Amino acid sequence: MMRSPIPRPRRAPGIAVRLLIPLLALALLTPLAPARLAAQVVEPPPFGIDGARLDALDVSISVRDAAAVARYRLDLSNPGDFLAEGRIVVPVPPGSAVGDLVLSGGPETLEGRLLDSGDAERIYEDIVRRLIDPALLQSVSDTLYEVRAFPVPPGEQRSVSFTVTTPLTAEGNQVAVSVPWSRMSPRPASATVNVDIDVSWEVRAAVAPTYSLASTRDGPGRLSLSWESGEGWSPATDFRLDLSGGEGLLSTRLLTYRPSDEAGYFALLFAPATQAAARVDRDLILVLDNSGSMEGEKLAQAKDAARFMLNRLGPGDRFGVVGFASTVSVFGEGLTPAAEAAAGIAHVDRLVAGGSTNIAGALATALDLAGGERPATVVFLTDGLPTVGPDDPESILAVAQGSASGRTQMFTFGVGYDVDTILLDALARDFLGTSHYVTPDERIDAEVGRLFERIATPVLTGVEIEFDGGGVSGLAPERIAGIFAGTQVLLAGRYDAPGAATVVVRGETAAGPESFRYEVSFPERDYGDATVAQLWAQQRIADLLTELRIEGARDSLVAEIVKIATRFGIVTPFTSFLAEEPELAFDEAEAEDALADAAEAAPASGQDAVGAADDIEALRAGEHGAGADALRVVGDRSFVLRDGVWTDTEYDDEETVERVVGSSDFATLLRRDPSMAAVAALGPIVIARSGDAFVRIVWPNPDDASIGAALALARVALSASPDRVGEGADVTITVTLSAPLQGDVAIPVTLTAGTAEPDDYGALASIAIAAGETSGTGTVGTRQDADAADETFTVALGSLPETVVAGSPASVTVTIEDVAVEGRIRARRLSDGGVEVGFQPTGGDFIRPAQRVILADAQVNRWVVSSDVAVDGVVVGRITARLLPGGHFEFGFNPVGEARVLPRSRFVPADTAVGRWLRSSPIIVPRPRPAPAAPEGG
Repeated sequence: MMRSPIPRPRRAPGIAVRLLIPLLALALLTPLAPARLAAQVVEPPPFGIDGARLDALDVSISVRDAAAVARYRLDLSNPGDFLAEGRIVVPVPPGSAVGDLVLSGGPETLEGRLLDSGDAERIYEDIVRRLIDPALLQSVSDTLYEVRAFPVPPGEQRSVSFTVTTPLTAEGNQVAVSVPWSRMSPRPASATVNVDIDVSWEVRAAVAPTYSLASTRDGPGRLSLSWESGEGWSPATDFRLDLSGGEGLLSTRLLTYRPSDEAGYFALLFAPATQAAARVDRDLILVLDNSGSMEGEKLAQAKDAARFMLNRLGPGDRFGVVGFASTVSVFGEGLTPAAEAAAGIAHVDRLVAGGSTNIAGALATALDLAGGERPATVVFLTDGLPTVGPDDPESILAVAQGSASGRTQMFTFGVGYDVDTILLDALARDFLGTSHYVTPDERIDAEVGRLFERIATPVLTGVEIEFDGGGVSGLAPERIAGIFAGTQVLLAGRYDAPGAATVVVRGETAAGPESFRYEVSFPERDYGDATVAQLWAQQRIADLLTELRIEGARDSLVAEIVKIATRFGIVTPFTSFLAEEPELAFDEAEAEDALADAAEAAPASGQDAVGAADDIEALRAGEHGAGADALRVVGDRSFVLRDGVWTDTEYDDEETVERVVGSSDFATLLRRDPSMAAVAALGPIVIARSGDAFVRIVWPNPDDASIGAALALARVALSASPDRVGEGADVTITVTLSAPLQGDVAIPVTLTAGTAEPDDYGALASIAIAAGETSGTGTVGTRQDADAADETFTVALGSLPETVVAGSPASVTVTIEDVAVEGRIRARRLSDGGVEVGFQPTGGDFIRPAQRVILADAQVNRWVVSSDVAVDGVVVGRITARLLPGGHFEFGFNPVGEARVLPRSRFVPADTAVGRWLRSSPIIVPRPRPAPAAPEGG
């Protein structure tokens, strides 16, 4: 069976639906599909099949600090007279992970499980012929997935749901969450979106252009948003939610997850802050292919990209331009100051296409130019394979490495399909950059421009990261190319030594070498956000897939990819989800063989090679990511249904120890591993890893298979009221048991400083719960300090006694809201000789009280006051001023119930120009404290 070349669907959103779906059916839909699978011919089932209608799309998005987890539900119906198959191509944001497939609405709800992608499609087609309910989810490209569901009987409905997890890092003061449904095929007839936001930073604005949102705010970082389509709606534009961040968005945060004694997971978000407007002066070397194959539109766009970059150089930057065909040409002698960029642009305009492709010579020339003391950025653009000089990747890499200095970054762009993706990926890897691929229907200048805008202002180059403490391993990504202004970096990893640790980030800034220290604390137990584990898993897979493409398949490498993808349920170019009758057990060895075969057969150039390289880079695009709740995920364990038993994907017919829910043995298991309660709730029989062994959890009464019934021990949860408190007020900490105990119990708690100082809050060691009771409380006092910023500390469960296990939440973060306002008094001379005054809170709007003018003939040395100054609706005081001998004015601030505050700079000279606003030095204005409540009964 011959196959026609298939354009990558991500690049052709306009292709007709009736053409796209059959084409997808002809392909295995994975860029590196094994050759032995590619040759299979699947005979159609012996009956007619209609296409199911996509009635509705429902998206529920949970936005947390590091990721947005979106649960998609596709509602299908069949208005026809024959069986129908639902086939939907679903676009997802770049860098996302997709998993957790569920088919519902039929005789039973079917869960997805992870298979080799070729096997998944083969099994699906076989089941379709047998008229059994399956559903298939597989990767089409880096941002497209295909969902198939069959059968949808006439007059009936089916629903397919899955999870899309997208990493979130800040760019400037914004993060963006999107649902790219405009490219969905077919498009839904209606849609709803619900967004739950709970982040540690202040969300100042939440805007979805062209969509009118209903919203409810529960706190600075807590919002609920919703939208529902109306009559005649069509998804012509994607849903994009822009969250503008305030205080804390770019702050350093450590997210952790460690439910057992195994190594825990962490995600560190940080953005080193240097002096205002500081950037690293650097050298930019543009390497442009002007061989014969670049003639026409490709060379014109490459020139546009070069103009864009040269026009945006910093004043202290230098540049070089290297053109290459059969020979290599260079602009000027050495590097040229940015002030002469116009001459460089004129040189670029004179480049003419013609000749062969001397990649080795171009690299050697460019890297010789980059050999100075300053950091250098090389942008290398080519559309062809090497035809002059060394033509194998190993020799070209050797030339490049022998010519380079230690402070050079390289970003590679492959144009079209006739490029050596392995070479370009290896250059980007070895020179701490990224590789990018521009397909024939994309614009070169747009792709290059997007990258250059992101890396235009380097804050830190030559980045090195070191951990002192924590027993850290498995860092992902393995390398960080650079840190740029207004962006946030996320570094994920594993840790096995709880306690305090120091993270040191070193690199070059505008002022020279600098290091940044972050003090963090790795908890012994953290049952909170399992997405942290998935964030690590996806980035780790991206690193491993890159290594697989460049270095070739190795048994250990292949095994690690399959192990992580299976455990975390991540859909890769080699794995798919299949929801089907549980007849076939997942065979990890077969998956490893398929992956090794795919890597061995993978070409270095051509459309499939470009697609595969682009897919892996997109997986890495967000610096992190993965799919929460993939397959059936409990914490960092994944389960598939085999013969009615929910089975840990790491299980391989080892011996098991049986534990009956409700028995004393099960209680002992829960004390050692509290996460087994949620595992037990999967179903009547579960095989799960606990520590170094596998246990078989059995329910005496299958109808009671729930988390609540699983608890032979009382679970303890923790809460704080309020969790946002003004300085000087008390916080009530409550611990609650799921069931009363026969004896008294003391629940240990630990208090850990976040942005607060340890002396900003009091102490609390434990909370007592009396026998027969289910809750107890303790109090943590807070203190007023001299600064004007909100601060945080965390209260967490300590080492618990044997009679209880940790529930959820096991920790809570308390925000101490500052009771002071920082700001400046502003004043200006009026034409009649008087003075107008106002107050400007830091980061807020200028406030002009109703009575704000001090007359020119005011009594000398007599203080007069303005009317009330209200900040955020609370009156904080009044501005006060007096006329001094000689015509000067002095001003200050009278806080409510407090002594007058006099700024260091507080005078309006007699000769000040009329209308010119003057500012005082900063002052701290205490907020008034609420009056104590009157005792009951008067």
